[in-house]
Amino acid sequence: MVSLSKDTLIFRSKVIRKVREILWRDGFLEVDTPTLKPIVGMEPYLDPFEVRSPNGKEKGYLITSPEYSLKQMMAKGMTRIFELAHTFRSGEMGSEFHSKEFLMLELYAKGMNDNSLRHYIETFLRELIHSFGKEEVQKKAATPDWIRHLSVEEAFVKNVGHGFSRDDLFETIEKHKLSTSSLTELTNWQYEDLFFLVFLNLVEPKLGEGIVFLYDYPPECAALARVVDGVAKRFEIYWDGLELANAFYELTDAKEQRKRFKEEQELRAKLGKEVFAMDENFLQCLENGFPECAGISIGMDRLLLKLSEKHGLGEISPYWMEV
Repeated sequence: MVSLSKDTLIFRSKVIRKVREILWRDGFLEVDTPTLKPIVGMEPYLDPFEVRSPNGKEKGYLITSPEYSLKQMMAKGMTRIFELAHTFRSGEMGSEFHSKEFLMLELYAKGMNDNSLRHYIETFLRELIHSFGKEEVQKKAATPDWIRHLSVEEAFVKNVGHGFSRDDLFETIEKHKLSTSSLTELTNWQYEDLFFLVFLNLVEPKLGEGIVFLYDYPPECAALARVVDGVAKRFEIYWDGLELANAFYELTDAKEQRKRFKEEQELRAKLGKEVFAMDENFLQCLENGFPECAGISIGMDRLLLKLSEKHGLGEISPYWMEV
């Protein structure tokens, strides 16, 4: 455990209390979900911590996100819910911005789509900046375009010169020598690997100062979001280039979700990782009729880091570990 100063502990407490106040005021109900589960999310590039009993007969996983549990609550008739959940991810070595354990704010709102949720969260962030940001940050937040909304395509065109078709990505990777793999080898890569190789090297570092809402991702990067008019209806939030949040206009089609889960299982197997069973309870919720809603997960420790203007999670998070 990191030994934080008294002032930092008070700051954390005040911000978290304010988050709760805003959400309760706006009609969100705070809920609790399990931290230890028999089945976890199957994202290919996230790895959960496995937990076993001393005799080895009991097994479970620490959640990487409360997403499935919260969505099951939405399927039971809840309309606006949130949780401040302790989440865990293996392999997140203690860099300035990564931690094995972190506090996640996750919320869902019935009747919202990705567009309305984006603008709600902008208002939410502005309120936190007004309450806790230093004077200079408050002044910046009041200027045009310090908080801005940008489609992924616009970000690619601005920083790379073209869109994100597979051929465009091949051209960019070759031009900027982003990989030692030959073109023949690259053709065997997953689209997401090509996309993020370019994005992480040439787009994300150039998002600039301020808060950026990056929306409308390639359909291959949809995850649990629905695809509309050829784009995945999801967005991510960056503050001075640091990723803070990930949001979806939630997929409600059980057949499509099962298909995506199957693809994720196959990719995990290809990567040599443990392949998890599908969460049939979650899929059953979709089959029974899941509400039209949007949801977002926000890394609270990173948000606290930016609000406090500290330099790394070790200065603001009690969960941060070097190794």
